[in-house]
Amino acid sequence: MGAAVDIGPVTLEAIANDATRRYDLRAVFGNDRPIELELGIGKGRFLIQNATDRQDVNFVGVEWASRYYRLVAERAAKRGLPNVRLIRDDAAHVVRDTIADDTIAVLHVYFPDPWPKSRHLKRRLIQPPFARQAARVLHDGGLVKLGTDHPDYAQQMEEVFLADADFEPVFRAVGPEAPVGVTNWETKFRAQGRTIHKFEFRRKPRR
Repeated sequence: MGAAVDIGPVTLEAIANDATRRYDLRAVFGNDRPIELELGIGKGRFLIQNATDRQDVNFVGVEWASRYYRLVAERAAKRGLPNVRLIRDDAAHVVRDTIADDTIAVLHVYFPDPWPKSRHLKRRLIQPPFARQAARVLHDGGLVKLGTDHPDYAQQMEEVFLADADFEPVFRAVGPEAPVGVTNWETKFRAQGRTIHKFEFRRKPRR
């Protein structure tokens, strides 16, 4: 067995579902650099690569699965990345209850669980209440970046953000037009020949 890795420097204490306090992320990182939030980091390929290549940006990753959370935390700790913090928590809860207003530059949601059965559709992350919370936490001009291989969920993602008055579409690509990403899920789905859908929506200026 390898030596234990101290993951403390890259983790954040989970906040209970009934909490009213929110993270002061600028204080957490100790600087005023832009903050990007990824929901559902999986094995962390996107997060680790971007944090390594773009050290002028701070990254917060959210993951519920403890094995992936620990894996990514150890990778970030071994690399000594000062611009990474991780939260083991439910993605919707994090955005709704733990992120302060007007603090996020980019919100990344790549290949969330599509919950394809009709009786499970209410469990999908991307729904109108989520768009409302995304508008709250994003800076003016901030972006929501979405990706999925599930055509029905892609339609829902697009409809939800097109219907929200605080967002405007800035990018849409399907199949061969969709730029190649680095997440493990995308790599797997592309290898299987699945059609990839990607969208970006910009937060309109507050009045």
